[in-house]
Amino acid sequence: MSALRSALEEWVNEDVEHLHLDQLATDLVELEHVSGLLEVERIRRISTFEDREGHRQFGYPSLTAFLKHHCRLASGRAHRLVARSRVFQTARTTIRAWTAGRLSTDQAASLLDEAAAIPEQFADAEDRLVEIVQDLGVSDTRKALEYWRQSMDGPGTIRDQLEQEQMRGISASRSLGGMVRLDGWMTSGAGGAFLAALDALMPPTGPDDTRTPRQRRHDALEDLARNYLDHGDTPTVGGEKPHINLVCDLPALQGIAGGLHEMENGHLLTVMELRALACDCSLSRIVLGPGGEIIDVGRRTRVVPTALRRALIARDRHCRWKGCDRDPRWCDAHHIEHWADGGKTEPGNLRLLCRYHHGLTHLLEDDERAPPVHT
Repeated sequence: MSALRSALEEWVNEDVEHLHLDQLATDLVELEHVSGLLEVERIRRISTFEDREGHRQFGYPSLTAFLKHHCRLASGRAHRLVARSRVFQTARTTIRAWTAGRLSTDQAASLLDEAAAIPEQFADAEDRLVEIVQDLGVSDTRKALEYWRQSMDGPGTIRDQLEQEQMRGISASRSLGGMVRLDGWMTSGAGGAFLAALDALMPPTGPDDTRTPRQRRHDALEDLARNYLDHGDTPTVGGEKPHINLVCDLPALQGIAGGLHEMENGHLLTVMELRALACDCSLSRIVLGPGGEIIDVGRRTRVVPTALRRALIARDRHCRWKGCDRDPRWCDAHHIEHWADGGKTEPGNLRLLCRYHHGLTHLLEDDERAPPVHT
């Protein structure tokens, strides 16, 4: 192990800036093969460790618990490694092809997962399956294994459905910087509906749209959430429909940071994000006394009344960013001069902008590159 670590450290310290692209390409392929060999060795050692009940010797109730604590693995990854290690001795053809580089790590992982799920059927079909998938890409490998799995399950693929029901779930966590991380699994039916909804909301918004597919999926998911909160048949909480609630002071609305500009749950927003959200929202005035006590609560009002929004839709018809024809359903009413800066809420000071271009406009509003929204 020390020799291996020394070799890797030598690689890590190598100056790669001077390497030719051909050499970098070769290195990337070789690194993938080497990482596969390391993964094979990890699984082999996990298998041996469990055979000798090593986790019990260290005071852990399960091998998974040992890996989670000592190797700092996430639960799902630890479970998968343990499951694959338990078929290491039986899935010989897969391991040999993986070690020889005829299977990628992702292909081998898919095969080992099948070996763990239905060991008897996999043992009978392993040689043929490896022969079929070794010349395929990763996605085609998974598809071939899905077809084989369904042929094993028989009509209805009940086993697969039950496993999907057990695996389904979405995790959401918020980072210190306020970003939200999503991770999880959806059943094939739910996932199909979800992807279809995202695809429907992901048409290019013009020749200047430089977003990556990941960023466009993010924005489509935001559109789905906002549209549901705005128009969906949502249940009330505390007498109100659920929505994004912001807490701020007047300087924050005017673009001055350092005061109060956060969400109701305490997570901070930039003043740019706050101004974009406040451009077309419902507003409640709450006046606090010197001791922080509430002395006045104003009635909630729409910044852009419904009748005015209808008039904007009739005039603009779609997002007014040059080259974008996004439907009004997915647009906000943007104040060219923000109402917090004295701009009036009247047709001459309002433009429909889709949420992507609305956010981009506020991001660039102090930039000398003025976005072409006045078309």
